[in-house]
Amino acid sequence: MAKVTITKTLVEKNSQLAELLAERKIEVGSKIEQSELDELYKVLETTELIELTQEDLDKEPGLVSKGFEVGQVIRVKKKVEVQDSNTSNADDEGLDNSAKSYKVIARFRDKDNEKKIFEIGEDIPVEFERSRITDLLERKLISEE
Repeated sequence: MAKVTITKTLVEKNSQLAELLAERKIEVGSKIEQSELDELYKVLETTELIELTQEDLDKEPGLVSKGFEVGQVIRVKKKVEVQDSNTSNADDEGLDNSAKSYKVIARFRDKDNEKKIFEIGEDIPVEFERSRITDLLERKLISEE
């Protein structure tokens, strides 16, 4: 498996990643598996940090029994807007995949096929999911043409 080093630049460019690394006690300079870094990005896409309010504790009494208090900051799953968001995202994904193309700007290994290395200048396959493309864009491995 490929190991990656958590750099100061990576942490400075993504404050949410920095918070998540701190939660997991992963320090700058640490080496982690690429798959572990990919999983951290997935966590960032699906969760958010919130500061608990009395209203949160009233809505979820189980939080109090777990020892959580007002003012404490915890990581929770992001709330998905039920209908508008889902239908517009599906439409956007279809448009994005057909209307936009992406090129590799930094060499990287495919997370689903470790034998595949994307070289600079290569086109990104159209079957890549939107979340995967977003992740690659944020990590500055690809660019939109």
